[in-house]
Amino acid sequence: MCKYELAAKAHYNIYKKEYHPDKIKEDVKEIIKEHNGLLTESAAFVKWLEGLNLKEEFKKLRNSNNNEGCTMDFVEKNLGMPDIMEIYGETRSLKTFTAYKFAVKRAKSGKKVIYIDTERNMTKEQIKELKDAGCGYKCIINFDKLVNFITSKLPSGYNYLVLDSVGLPALGKFAISSMHGKGQVLLNVQAILYALKDYCVENDCYALVTNQPTSEMNKTEYFTYNGKKHIELTPFGDKGSFFVKEIYRAIPVKRNQNETVVDLVAWGSRVYPKYKPVVRLVRKGTNLEVKAL
Repeated sequence: MCKYELAAKAHYNIYKKEYHPDKIKEDVKEIIKEHNGLLTESAAFVKWLEGLNLKEEFKKLRNSNNNEGCTMDFVEKNLGMPDIMEIYGETRSLKTFTAYKFAVKRAKSGKKVIYIDTERNMTKEQIKELKDAGCGYKCIINFDKLVNFITSKLPSGYNYLVLDSVGLPALGKFAISSMHGKGQVLLNVQAILYALKDYCVENDCYALVTNQPTSEMNKTEYFTYNGKKHIELTPFGDKGSFFVKEIYRAIPVKRNQNETVVDLVAWGSRVYPKYKPVVRLVRKGTNLEVKAL
């Protein structure tokens, strides 16, 4: 949401009267003229806010707008054309929390969104918030049913699709399969991501997928981040990464009763080099703060 739209919303919140963003732009231009063109657009905009006592309400809305799902705004911008973006990482690395915040924000902006929950990690309050925002919600735990839904039954017309996650049901199916069956699971992970990529092209849709890392067993490659040694893990079903345009690894930095801090680090990006820290996520209760790194 641009600043003029936020300003219009702030005006409505305070005065309960509609004020079109284009009219605000015209007012700002008039303020610049009144100062003989010596004011910048930003300075004139601030003067407009101050003149109507809207500065504090605007700040509140701006902070709320920035902290509700904007985590993935920059990734979506980096995609260019609609495509798939992926966050992967260990348990409790804010993957689900980030994905649901992203879905809520997009749904509130008027976009058609579906959230596919395969982990049953959503709280009742979070599911209610998704639905109240106008977001579709579907829970599919069984991997075979998930493959069938994504490849054959996903309704057309969505602007945003969140799959949280592709890894957990695949890992469950992998654990109970024969050696031949394990290979089929990995192929089906690729089939899901291929189908999603095709869906993005056909429906002008963005897809956010969360995933788990591969097993730590027999891993010998390491990298150092934030002074700590980490095993170089790839997303589960790593060949599926060929279908994903932007991949970020969620690395926990701090966890305690009051907050969880996680950094999103570029892993398979066309914009950033590998290991580059891009965003810091700070969860405090039900709030998600986003800080560029």
